[in-house]
Amino acid sequence: MTITTATGTTVAVAGGTKGLGLTIAEALAVHGKHNVVIFSRKSTPGLDEKLPARLVVVDYDNVQSLTEALEENKVSDVICTINAYGSSLPERNLIRAAENSSTTKRFIPSIFAGFAYPTKYPEVAKSKTEALEELAKTSLMHTAVYNGMFMDFYGSPLLKSNVGSFPMFVDIANNVAAKPGSGDQAVVLTRVLDIARFVVRILDLAVWPKESYIIGDRVTLHDFVNMAEEARGTKFRITYDSKEELEAGQVTELPCYETTFAVVGKEMTKQLFAQTGLWIIGNELDLRPASTLNETFPDIKTMTLREFLELSWKV
Repeated sequence: MTITTATGTTVAVAGGTKGLGLTIAEALAVHGKHNVVIFSRKSTPGLDEKLPARLVVVDYDNVQSLTEALEENKVSDVICTINAYGSSLPERNLIRAAENSSTTKRFIPSIFAGFAYPTKYPEVAKSKTEALEELAKTSLMHTAVYNGMFMDFYGSPLLKSNVGSFPMFVDIANNVAAKPGSGDQAVVLTRVLDIARFVVRILDLAVWPKESYIIGDRVTLHDFVNMAEEARGTKFRITYDSKEELEAGQVTELPCYETTFAVVGKEMTKQLFAQTGLWIIGNELDLRPASTLNETFPDIKTMTLREFLELSWKV
């Protein structure tokens, strides 16, 4: 599946074997303007043939070997999407290696957050905050990408995505919803493929802003549920979680949460969802930055939530 790219700069996608990273690597390969390599901790049988670019196995615990990998592959730009499982050390080591590398000049960290909570609430996003702090010490050009919630968290197998399901507040499969507060607050959601398209185009910019914003679609929770009901052809059972309940860590337990409870743990999941609900009530996820990548690249047309839900759920 590897697509031959034009000779030019080489982009390394760290964590590009799955999820957002794989989608970015696929978009880069189709774009064809850059050479692309994928950094991964390990290789499994048959993985290379499935990837859109050459796989390079790296040791994120060893800054020197990372530096050598960057230089040997003539990497000019790093796009980091690695999942550090709570620790920022692998990404910080990659940042240090990029700073040491004679070929690497630019770095996009693994932020891709709903809003700028790594800088506003560092205690909540310690690993992301530490990565940004490490970048600030370097001479690397860098930009943190903020994109609202991943629209793909609310998809179904009908619409291909490299990102798995992780719905909050709206359980489309079971026709239920639990709205934080009144449900009148707006949130930004962006499809992962659209994020990848913008990230590819960022590489064309001579100068990067410290923060880059992507607005896929902006909807209230009321509108979200109405669109989901239309796509499913049925009314949802709706509850409301008040600000006081969320502050106490109480959230309505939707059926779709059981999978996350089993993997992450029930109390930690409820804490995460309660905090996100409070951010929604506080309009934190209603991104309204001074400028957006949508304005910089007006030819990129993002998918609306209505389109996404219809493609995912309307049969």
